[in-house]
Amino acid sequence: MNKNILISAYAISPSKGSEYGAAWNTVMNLSTRHKLWVLYGMSDDHMGDTQTMRRYLLENKVDNVTFIEVQPGFFARTINLLNKAGLGWFFYFAYYLWQKEAYKAAQKLLETVDIDVVHQLGPIGYREPGFLYKLGKPTVWGPIGGMMVIDERLMRNKPLTTRIKFTLKNIINWVQLGYSPRIKKAFEQADVLISATKTGQQTISNRFGRDSYYLSEQGIIGEISLNETKFDSDIVKLVWCGTHIERKNLQLCLDALAYVKNENWQLNVLGTGPLTGKLKQYAAKLDLQDKIIWHGHLNRTAAMSMMAASHLHIITSIAEDNPAVVFEAMSCGVPSLTIDHHGMGDVICSKCGIKVQVDEYPVMVKSIAANLNELLAKPQLLKILAQTTIAYAAAFKWDKRLDTLDDIYTKAIRLHEQSAAYLVANENLIVL
Repeated sequence: MNKNILISAYAISPSKGSEYGAAWNTVMNLSTRHKLWVLYGMSDDHMGDTQTMRRYLLENKVDNVTFIEVQPGFFARTINLLNKAGLGWFFYFAYYLWQKEAYKAAQKLLETVDIDVVHQLGPIGYREPGFLYKLGKPTVWGPIGGMMVIDERLMRNKPLTTRIKFTLKNIINWVQLGYSPRIKKAFEQADVLISATKTGQQTISNRFGRDSYYLSEQGIIGEISLNETKFDSDIVKLVWCGTHIERKNLQLCLDALAYVKNENWQLNVLGTGPLTGKLKQYAAKLDLQDKIIWHGHLNRTAAMSMMAASHLHIITSIAEDNPAVVFEAMSCGVPSLTIDHHGMGDVICSKCGIKVQVDEYPVMVKSIAANLNELLAKPQLLKILAQTTIAYAAAFKWDKRLDTLDDIYTKAIRLHEQSAAYLVANENLIVL
């Protein structure tokens, strides 16, 4: 049955990836089955920047979706100036105030629209759950992420500032998940919870005594296809994608490649960032400069073309929930080599990639190198792995995700009705 669904997405864009793209793809696919009202506050770089969405909606008609732009108030804008200046944690204070504005917009909408389900969709971080659970409607929250604990072994070779940052994040997660009354209430009040990772699913169970669905915020968009002509080449093309920052951990990939004995490989690095210069110098120090092509930032079409022409995708991030690039690689039949943790550890299996256990840094370097040496010595294994990756990718297509979300919405309505019926039956106890 088609439903009227109110969604809070905050960051959404038809042209950006990450959180923006995850929200956009969820909305676009849900709109094929349901009627949606979408609250949002950003489609570009900062809170209140909505130029991309405004331009898109002027030029395109989106069936079954009403987008409601929620601009931040004066205090939220003022506080967010600190976030723009690079003091990222101040974003959460501004975002808290934006959620209050979103709640007011939702209340006003409910005066004229009969909403069946409310979905607190994104961003996926648990730190700011919003206020939509107060609307008295069946409520779904998730996919919820950001609850990971970063293994200290992944931080030991990082600069002091990075180690301090990640250690503080671990401490803050422990405090907020254990002692924030508002976060606790949001977890208790939502009718159905969705976890972005299996580790998060366990955390929700342990901390709040709640069951949750496991569903990543990302899925496969478009067709699944394999470029088989790439296997005619004698050179194995490796690809690494991401922003050049410490969290993405490209250095681990470079250190592992320095131990690779075989010469029949080439690494394509996609992306840029504050560490680009240092990483290029580091690659030269390892005598890898002739084996690496630095492409910088590519548009989505060019990046996907590069991915499709690759034999193996390498992801070495210290902390992620579910990076979109893993699903993009899978849709091209490109297996991923990853550290076995967070969302990557949940999604990647022997059918679509290789997982390296978290360990001391030198051990991981040699483990990655050993796996690469085996694949480079027997490149036919990559062709076999590409075929199983293509088959496995079908599980992450949006038609299957829509079926899951339909079940979630139906369950939320049922549980909410049961809860309301219980309260009516026991209202004398409530009064007392």
